Amino acid sequence: MKNVTLLIERSKQAVRYWWLLLLIGLALLVLGILVFVYPAQSYASLAVIFGWVILASGILEVVLSASNDHFVTGRGWMLAGGIIQIILGLILVFNVALSAVTLPIVLGFWLLFRAFSTIGLGGDMRAMGVAGAGWTIAGGVVMMLCALWMLFRPLVFGTAFVVAWLGIGLLVAGASAMALSFQLRSSHRCLTAGDC
Repeated sequence: MKNVTLLIERSKQAVRYWWLLLLIGLALLVLGILVFVYPAQSYASLAVIFGWVILASGILEVVLSASNDHFVTGRGWMLAGGIIQIILGLILVFNVALSAVTLPIVLGFWLLFRAFSTIGLGGDMRAMGVAGAGWTIAGGVVMMLCALWMLFRPLVFGTAFVVAWLGIGLLVAGASAMALSFQLRSSHRCLTAGDC
C-alpha cells in the first residue's frame, strides 16, 4: 500500500508542470504560422530563427524533465531530447553559414528525433492509461514521415520546400506537444482529485 501511495504522489508531482510542455507547443505552433506568413525571409535568417527555437525548446524540455522524477512524463526521453536540442540550437545559432548549408538535413534529423520522442512519450502515456495517447503517437508518426521525406531527398529541397516543410513540421510538433500537455493536465486533475 505504501508503494501505491508513493506512486500516486510522485505521479502528481510529475504531471504538475504540464504547462511547460504547453508553452513549448505554443512556441512551435506560433513559429510554424510565422513561417507561412513571412515566407520571403532570407534562408540564413530562417536558419538562425530555427536555431533559437530549437535552443529554447531544448531548455524548456530540460527544465521540465529536471522538475519531474517519475516515468509518467517520459523523463528520460525529454532530458535526452532537451540536451540534444540545446547542442543543436547552439550550433545553428553560432554558425550561420553551416546552418544555411545544412538546414534541410538538420531539420530532417530534428523532426525525426522529435517524432521518436513524441512516439515514446505517447507510449508512456498509453501504458499509464491516459486517454488520447493515440493522438500523440499519431502526431509522432506524421512528424517521422515528414522527417524521412526530407532526409531521403535533401538536395530536392530548395528554399521554398524547406520553408514549407519547416512550417508543416513546426505546426505538427507544436500541436503534438500541446496535445500531450493537455493529456498531462487531465492526468494531473485526475490524480489530484483522487478519482482515477
